[in-house]
Amino acid sequence: GVAASGGATVPTTFYGQLVEHMIDNSGVMQANPTVLETASGETIEIPVTTSYSSATLTAENVALTESDPAFAKRSLGAYKYGALIQAPRELIDDTGVDLEGFLARQCGRALGNAFGVDLVVGNAVGKPSGVVQTATTGVTGGAGVGGAFTADNLIDLHYAVLSSYRQNATWMMRDASIAAVRKLKDTTNQYIWTPGLAGSPDTIMGRPVVSDPNVAAVALGAKSVIFGDFGAYFVRIAGGVRFERSTDFAFNTDQITFKAVLRGDGILADQTGAVKLFVGNAA
Repeated sequence: GVAASGGATVPTTFYGQLVEHMIDNSGVMQANPTVLETASGETIEIPVTTSYSSATLTAENVALTESDPAFAKRSLGAYKYGALIQAPRELIDDTGVDLEGFLARQCGRALGNAFGVDLVVGNAVGKPSGVVQTATTGVTGGAGVGGAFTADNLIDLHYAVLSSYRQNATWMMRDASIAAVRKLKDTTNQYIWTPGLAGSPDTIMGRPVVSDPNVAAVALGAKSVIFGDFGAYFVRIAGGVRFERSTDFAFNTDQITFKAVLRGDGILADQTGAVKLFVGNAA
């Protein structure tokens, strides 16, 4: 291995494929939200119902009681997420791997993950309204357990969602919370978790589980479990994802500039109870 003792005569071989490490990715899109793809970014208004008429038992010759349904609108804009990379022209020309392909892929992940954070916990102030923002509390955990949930809490959360929504509902939580769920047992000492077989998803009480690192960890007062029909959550993407290359932007330094841009928004359109949250006790 010493160069002067013969090591300099030993050639090296270059592995011509870049080994890309894995990272956590947002899981919102795996939960089957309603996705609206538009060519431009003008505001989209979605009309929704917030309450229905109610009927009453009425005696003969008695005037009927008026009961009107109520309506509202949800608005979707187009917030911009972007990433910029510059690389020397020499590097792009001389590299032994598909560097441009790698840059495009990792920019796509960066956009998706930045957008994904706001689709979960965005506060609707200059950014999307995340699903947690307007989902309603289904269950609050017990005191003295650091905000942790029990098997009974998850059963109660499951049935806190209306049956018409439950049939298409999905569980969403971070990996550490999923690990905690896998250890939970019911009153007959059976695990409530059902592993998926032959490519089917893992389930809790028959409904699939999606992992998303942006859901809060179990803690006092934390909204650590989401359950409901994510079809009621609307994701808007305007103009698709753009990945562009310029040799002019940094012409004086002979650098090539790569730009990735995504414009989008999200909001829970049906805020009457389609998606419910488990909230850890604050004590």
